[in-house]
Amino acid sequence: MAINTKIVNDIINYIGYDNKQNWYVGIATYPRNRLFRDHCVDERNGQWIYNIHPMSETDARDTEKYLLETYPFRGDVGGGEHPQYVYAYKITPWTKQ
Repeated sequence: MAINTKIVNDIINYIGYDNKQNWYVGIATYPRNRLFRDHCVDERNGQWIYNIHPMSETDARDTEKYLLETYPFRGDVGGGEHPQYVYAYKITPWTKQ
């Protein structure tokens, strides 16, 4: 496995002590489209994070799998063609999983 420990730590630190079950983790080729258009996360007032530097598809998939298997995040392994970004957002009544 090629886990990107920096993004894992960034996500865990960003979430802090919040219940991980209130958060969704995924991967995407275009994270902003995925977050704000597909998942309907509020860009200004929502809580969200993704890596700003693209990584290899293998690293993105392995990092997502690690996060979903290690913590009680919501989400599914897989997602999209050639994803290079791992993202997380806090689930609200307005977001779509």
